Amino acid sequence: MDIEARLEALELDQMERLSAEIAQDCVLISLIATHPDHAGLRDTFRSVAEYRLTQLGDVGFDQGTPARSAAGATQRLRNHLDAWSQKLA
Repeated sequence: MDIEARLEALELDQMERLSAEIAQDCVLISLIATHPDHAGLRDTFRSVAEYRLTQLGDVGFDQGTPARSAAGATQRLRNHLDAWSQKLA
């Protein structure tokens, strides 16, 4: 497969993922907006988020991921979780 075809396939994959994330974002925001227990939702989100951050660190350790790469992945996840946390505020 030539480089142009590979780049096109990667671009299409990225656009598909972005489309799926936007759709998921719409569903989640709708659920958040209509949830009757916002405080409980926020507390549960924070608990699950911290658990997922721990899981990501554990996977990185188990797979021997370089510390710098694992820290970068953890920070990117934390940034996304923080953005969602703001939507719950």
